Amino acid sequence: MEWVLFVSLQWIVYGSPTQPTTQQIQSFPSQELCDKAADAIRAEISKPIAAQRIQTVGRVVCLLRKDK
Repeated sequence: MEWVLFVSLQWIVYGSPTQPTTQQIQSFPSQELCDKAADAIRAEISKPIAAQRIQTVGRVVCLLRKDK
């Protein structure tokens, strides 16, 4: 089993939303490592972009991938 991190991002530029993008980051051997990576991404998303009228909106989720 492995943990997979899904990151979906959308930017709002001058009040207009862009199309969302989704990335998948695989191969976290434990939930703890996946959660730490998710927390780091959430912290980065929450930082404003200086001197720009851009807002970043994101959803970050860790999921357990089970072998069939």
